[in-house]
Amino acid sequence: MVERKLTGAHYGLRDWAMQRATAVIMLIYTVVLLVVLFTLPKEYSAWQAFFNQTWVKVFTQVSFLAVFLHAWVGIRDLWMDY
Repeated sequence: MVERKLTGAHYGLRDWAMQRATAVIMLIYTVVLLVVLFTLPKEYSAWQAFFNQTWVKVFTQVSFLAVFLHAWVGIRDLWMDY
């Protein structure tokens, strides 16, 4: 009997969950920024005060990390499939 070894990832559910979680994070960040864009005065000081808040800095960093993870999983899966 020939034993087949699967090459590639076979990550499956973990990749699917990662793609969905990062997409939700990016969606929430985009919606928050759009709301702020339309409600905050168009002055530099208002935007500076907004982006100097700790929660905005953390949320921005988490969102950038989500973009990189989302892209990494997507490109890696394309690379392994084709």
